[in-house]
Order: sequence, then C-alpha cells, then structure tokens
Amino acid sequence: MRASLFIKGPLNVGEMQSRKDLMKEAALLSLPEGMEIDQIHITETGLVVSVISTHPQSCCPLCSQPSSHIHSHYHRSLKDAPCVGRQLQLSLTVRKFFCRNPDCSRKVFTERLKRLAEPWARMTTRLREQITSIGLATCGKGGVRLANRLGIETSRNTTLRRMMDMPDDARGSVVSSSH
Repeated sequence: MRASLFIKGPLNVGEMQSRKDLMKEAALLSLPEGMEIDQIHITETGLVVSVISTHPQSCCPLCSQPSSHIHSHYHRSLKDAPCVGRQLQLSLTVRKFFCRNPDCSRKVFTERLKRLAEPWARMTTRLREQITSIGLATCGKGGVRLANRLGIETSRNTTLRRMMDMPDDARGSVVSSSH
C-alpha cells in the first residue's frame, strides 16, 4: 500500500493542501530556511518527504559569484533521522545554476545545501550526528542495536566510520607534573 498526500495538521489520508500551507509543516522536520516540503508519501517502510529549495539564487562554490540563472534540476535522496517512529527519506529537487563570472572555470554548479547535508552525502547532517552520538555513547559496542531500536538503520562499519570522521581535539597535550 502506498499513499501520497499533502499534510497539514493531523495526518488525514486523502487530505490535500497547498504548498503554502506545507511550508508551515517544515518546522516539524527542522528544515533549514529556504527549504520547503512539496509533498509527503507514506510507504510500508516509512515516509518519503519531497523537499524543494526556494532560494532565488545560489553562489558558485569556486568564485562565490551569486547566480539566479537556473541550468537544470535533478533529484537527490538522503536518509534522515526517523520521524514518529518511521524511517524518513528526503527526496530533494536540487538545482544547477550557470556561473555568471566569465573568469571562473566552473560554468555550471549545483546549489549547496550545507545546513542540510554535505555535497555528495547520502544522509543528512542530523542523521550523521545522531549516529556519531550513538557510537560515542556506546563506545561502538551495541550502537547498531541501539540505533535500530531508535529507528535508525545503520551498520557497525558506518557507526565506526562516523566516529572516526570526528576531528581530532587538539586543545593541548596532557602535562604530567612531577612532585
């Protein structure tokens, strides 16, 4: 069974609402400013939330020149933290822009959604941080079982990789004192 619906307020199957009303629901998922829920699909395994960017322009990652001239769109899927006990997948419509700087070597660039996910990432920053926290709290042991219990689908290798990706804390060295 697969239902497709727009959501406003309590989940009523078949209820349709406008995009403007769905913008209010973006707070439920803590989407960054400029991101908007387009629609929500309920599947047997979880929720698929279609999200679009509403920023009028984006800056080239090489030269930082803003552009509002859209080249094309593509879809990108990201795993996100579970919502109401269901696995959550974000289906993003991402835009590509023309770089308007004639001196820049990059002619077309993809908008960056840094507050949502890193470029080329397959999971949101929020989910990555949750997996890292679970790994650190459990010292890696039992982290996968705890994550699965919380509705987060992960593996032992992913949990360990998230822990290893943490920056080294170089605040100083331990100084032993001789008495």
